[in-house]
Amino acid sequence: MNKIARLILASGESSPDMRYAAGFSTPDEFLYFSTDRERGVICSPLEFSRAVAQARDGVTVHAEAEFGGPDRLEMLTRLAASLGVAGYLVPADFPVLWADRLRGRGLEVRVEEGVFFPQREFKSSAEVDAVIRSQRAGEAGLRRAVEVLRESEITPDRMIRWRGELLTSEILRSEIDVAMVRLGMQPTGTICAGGEQAAQPHNTGSGPLRADWPIVMDIFPRSAETGYWGDLTRTVVKGKASELVRRAYDAVLAARELGKSLVKVGADPAEIHLAAARKMEEAGFRTGRSDKADFGFFHGLGHGVGLDIHEAPRLSPRNHTPLRGGEIVTVEPGLYYPEWGGIRLEDLMYVAPAGAARCLTEAEDFLEIP
Repeated sequence: MNKIARLILASGESSPDMRYAAGFSTPDEFLYFSTDRERGVICSPLEFSRAVAQARDGVTVHAEAEFGGPDRLEMLTRLAASLGVAGYLVPADFPVLWADRLRGRGLEVRVEEGVFFPQREFKSSAEVDAVIRSQRAGEAGLRRAVEVLRESEITPDRMIRWRGELLTSEILRSEIDVAMVRLGMQPTGTICAGGEQAAQPHNTGSGPLRADWPIVMDIFPRSAETGYWGDLTRTVVKGKASELVRRAYDAVLAARELGKSLVKVGADPAEIHLAAARKMEEAGFRTGRSDKADFGFFHGLGHGVGLDIHEAPRLSPRNHTPLRGGEIVTVEPGLYYPEWGGIRLEDLMYVAPAGAARCLTEAEDFLEIP
């Protein structure tokens, strides 16, 4: 007996691979297995009936009792015997404790060093629709942020006041998040970073927001129903942007549009990244490192979006694997300088297998909000 089965032990909430394989999500861990002949899940009585109703076509739902449950080690031992396999191939995030316990039972446990489901990179039409729904919810959150900023007034000391109090990153973020929650989304880490904080790409932002300085809003909702993400970034200024900020904004916008135009089947992701980077360099915005921080454009141009917010493929200088069609990728150039903040503009692109790539983002581009 030298065959091996694929195995996932996780909850659908924590594991995109489990959600993809099983077709449904639970807050508690359950088991997914597959061989060349069959695919199945083993669920507790709490989740059995829901699994029967929601499992992906071709996935058989089993009760724990069929394999000696609820003792998990016993279930996995009996499952291996039932399948006629010597052990399991598991994803890289499989719990070490359970790998050790299985090996203690004489079962082989191999770790898949690469992506467990490479096919997740290439989206079906249903998956594209799910991402679009999440993206539209993110755009609703952005519209709410713009409404708040339009309603706000600028104080004599160039702060932003809304409804009688200083507008903070926290208040603006909560307005964005509530708008998305109403559309069935789970906001996670929405970025509303102003001024110097905007020069740190993953700084979520805190404290009062100032007029005339860039505010980076990076919005990435996850659908509670489907698990698919959207991803959207816009940068605005409440008041009047400086000439330097306007030039930086124009450079980033031009780089994003160039990058989007290069996204297509057969394109080299590294070349797309480098073309966008050159566009911003040619506009006079240098990239480098000081004794305090990196500055300029120092992250990848984009990444895949699906059941993970960051997944394959990457639009980065290190990825020379041509786009094959079916991917959904962000195009999000940015410029970051600690002296005045940052600019980032992000759209989602679907790499259609045939024909031109399609932009999935409908949000407008504008810099100033009076």
